[in-house]
Amino acid sequence: MKTNIRFGIGMMLAAMLLVNMAFVPAVSAVPEKTMEQWMQDHTVNVESTTTYKYEQGHLEIKETYTGKDLEERFGVNNITKVKKVPIDKTDIRMQEGTEKVVVVEKAVVLTTTAYHWWDYYDYPQWTWSNVAYTIYEKEDPINLVWNDNTVNTVKSEILNEGWTDYPVQFAQYVSDPQWSWVMADGVADNMLRLNGGYHARLWQTSYGDVVANAHHDSASPHHADQYEQAEDLVAGFYGIGWTVNKDNYWLNNKVTTPYNDGKATVIN
Repeated sequence: MKTNIRFGIGMMLAAMLLVNMAFVPAVSAVPEKTMEQWMQDHTVNVESTTTYKYEQGHLEIKETYTGKDLEERFGVNNITKVKKVPIDKTDIRMQEGTEKVVVVEKAVVLTTTAYHWWDYYDYPQWTWSNVAYTIYEKEDPINLVWNDNTVNTVKSEILNEGWTDYPVQFAQYVSDPQWSWVMADGVADNMLRLNGGYHARLWQTSYGDVVANAHHDSASPHHADQYEQAEDLVAGFYGIGWTVNKDNYWLNNKVTTPYNDGKATVIN
């Protein structure tokens, strides 16, 4: 009788375990709506005023955000971002010391608290710039991943292809469950990329992986004009001893212009 009771209880526990397992949601089934909703909740409508000023071989770009949304969300009247970039004067039609002002309405994603990607994904999806003391703005999609690796090991393969270490770049960050906001390391095919070029920012995560945003820069003042081509180019640097899984992990960070398919290439 005791044997039968034990057998019966064992069968009941096994059945309960199977039922519980059947109702565990797949990881990919939850986060898409969660992240999209989070992005919507952190989207801020602003008026952007950008002033361009050329002086002594440099273009100063000062962009200021203003608007009711900004005041209500963060309690500030404005956010001002200033970039000073080297530029060939022949590339712009501006006289020394003159200014050009552009005013537009746009929607930006701003936050003081990172989206907890680690609750749903294996890797971060986006890069961020620090636009005020505690405020970060969404920038570029992550499109490359190296599992169980270090930034120095990953960079060594890229540098062997003739790229340069420590290129000129603006600071960007990814969020991390242990290290908060982590600043990027960088490599590029040219230090300044005045006429454009390929550039990759890399981050070490506390999980022991390396992630990157690879892109092609336009001529200075830079903006990304390619993602997919740069992703494929950098992935192609990893040959013997590496396994390259193209577009292997869905990160739900699709971008229309320049196009990013929302999937990261995973390299082991």
